[in-house]
Parts: sequence; C-alpha cells; structure tokens
Amino acid sequence: MLSNHNEIRAQFPFTEKFVYFDAAHYTPYPQRSVKKLNEFITDFTTDFLNLSLKNMRLSQEFRSTCGKLLNCEADDIIITSNTTHGINIFANGIQLDPKDNNVAMLDSEFPAVVYPWLNQEKLGRVNVMLIPSDKGYANEALIKRTLMDFNIRVFTISLVQFLGYRHSIRSIAEFCKKRNIYLIVDAIQATGVCPIDVQEMGIDYLSTGNQKWLMSPAGLGFTYISKSYRELIMPSYAGTMNMNFNFDNFLDFKLNFKTSGEAYENSTPNTLALIGTDEVLKYFMELGVKNIFDHIIDIQDKFIELLDKTKFRIESDLSAEHRSNILIFSHVDITKNKEVQKMLEEKNIHIAVREGYLRVSPHIYNNYSDAEQLAEGLNSF
Repeated sequence: MLSNHNEIRAQFPFTEKFVYFDAAHYTPYPQRSVKKLNEFITDFTTDFLNLSLKNMRLSQEFRSTCGKLLNCEADDIIITSNTTHGINIFANGIQLDPKDNNVAMLDSEFPAVVYPWLNQEKLGRVNVMLIPSDKGYANEALIKRTLMDFNIRVFTISLVQFLGYRHSIRSIAEFCKKRNIYLIVDAIQATGVCPIDVQEMGIDYLSTGNQKWLMSPAGLGFTYISKSYRELIMPSYAGTMNMNFNFDNFLDFKLNFKTSGEAYENSTPNTLALIGTDEVLKYFMELGVKNIFDHIIDIQDKFIELLDKTKFRIESDLSAEHRSNILIFSHVDITKNKEVQKMLEEKNIHIAVREGYLRVSPHIYNNYSDAEQLAEGLNSF
C-alpha cells in the first residue's frame, strides 16, 4: 500500500460514492489537477492572458515533464492529441521500400494499433500481417520467428495489452534493432503506472495518451521519438508551430521544419489537457511510478485472495515478468460475465468487460476495502 494512502484517496471524492476499478478505460481527475485547471479557467476568463505565449510555455514544460518520466530529452517528445495520433505520425511518415514493406502486429491488439496500418495497406503502401495470439499474448519465440520469416520491417506492439499481458519490450526491442526492424510501442495502458525507461528498454518510438491511467482531460497524448528515428520519419503535418518561422514576418513562407519532436506536431494544443496531464505526471513522479505499480499489484493480490475460485477463474498471466496493472478473470461460465458486470454496477462497483472477460484495473485511489467489496459482490453472484 502506498504511504499516506488516506491523503491520496482524499484527492478523489468519487471514492465516497462508488467503487471504481476501471482505470484502463478512463479515470476522474485528482483534486490537485482540478485546482490547477480552475486557476487557469479563472485567470483566462477574468484577466488578460496571452494564450499563444501561455501554450508555448505549457508545451515546453510538458515536454520536459514527459522527458523526465521516460528518461529522454524534452526535444524527443511530440505532443499529440492521443495515442492513435502518434502511431499515425509514424505510419504516414515512414518511407518504406515498396518491395520491403511488411508490417506486423498481434491479432488481439487494441484497434488503435491496427487501423493506422490497415489504412496504409489500403493506400497501397504496406502489407499487413496479424500474428496469432490469445488475450494479447503470443510466445516471444513465435513473434521473433515470424518477424524474420516474413521479412517484417515494422512491428507495432502494446507494452501492456488492453487485456493485461505485459510484454518483455527490452528483449523485443533488442531483437528488432539487430535486424533493422522498426519497433513502435503503444504505451497507453502503461504510462505513469508501469516503470518505463526508453533508454534502458531500447525503445525508439513510443506513443501514449492521457485519458486512462493519467486521469486527465481527454484529447492529449505524447510520443517519444529518438533522434535516429527523426531521420527516418517525414513530418506528415505542416503548420505554423512546427516550422522555424519569424513571429515578426508571418508571410515569409518557408517550409523549414523544426529538428526536434515539435516538427511532427499540429499547431494549437489542448490547453486544459496540457495543464491537467502535466500536474498528474508530476504527482506520479512524486509518488514514484514503481511504488504506484506495486500498490496496484497489492490491491489485485488482495482481490485474488478473497475471490471465490469455485465461481471465478483468473485468466491473466501472474508471473512477475508479464504481470501488469490490468487483471482479467471470468465466471466459470463465461457467458455470464456481462450479467456479473451489471450486477456489480447495481452495487455501485464498476469494472469492465472486454472481449468477453471481466477486467479489473485498480489505481492509486483503491484500497483493501474496495477489493473486499468487489470480491464480496462477485462471490454473492
């Protein structure tokens, strides 16, 4: 359990009204970010505030915060509108040889990973292969053999699958680098709650979003792009703010992209989402991302301990290497899972059903009492 957990829980007034175990879907905001948002809204509606300059300063600070979280430079960060936006930047910008254009991902990936590449296939730019998998899991040896046998040039994978499997990204990244395969990591189900060090893990491109675990106003994401990948990916958006331009001479039109991650950005960012997400990232780093992950696993363990195993079975991989912040399980009769979810909602307990499985995703606000209420509700079914 996180230290000073009562203080953390007090940041989330909804915990007094209902039990919430669906952070993998979205999460309400903590009070400290609500305070920051309200301060900005008040200032902007009652006093003069130069929004252009404000956004520039917010963006600079946000890139710096993201860099500290991922262990990279602020210049390596692209501010996006969501995870899919970041994946599309890569898909639209990578220049592949028409004879060497095979792209792969698992067949149980979240759609945000798959559709950008299906679109590229429709445009005639790539050939897409779906690797057979189960609940987001595919044997790593099978993945590597497939990448070699089919001459895959781009491989996209979720660090934590939406069904909870956590991949050994470092091993996969090392393999891809040795064979000149471009690796894209979707980290929306991991950012802020699973330790991520892009240098140590060997990641060159990682895309994420803020509305789930980062408990912030929806409509913002960020992408890490290494310096080496910036030489390979052409910017697919062009606007004022991603150019080197002269504020005093807007009409001196020169298509001169910036050399940092800003080169891939659109223009006006989501101001409220920038404020909220930056504050939450700082909050999480104060708490310690590893501490947050350990807390989530602790809550899961309490729930698993109390769950009636004659009625429900755990479907997630519980090994230390692959366990994640998301836990899936099922009634012994899988056809009853939606009925189980509806019963819990009547008790003001919220979990998800994904691909037929019950999904639990605790966060920093959950405690043992929540886990006990969830288990009691399920055991009474």
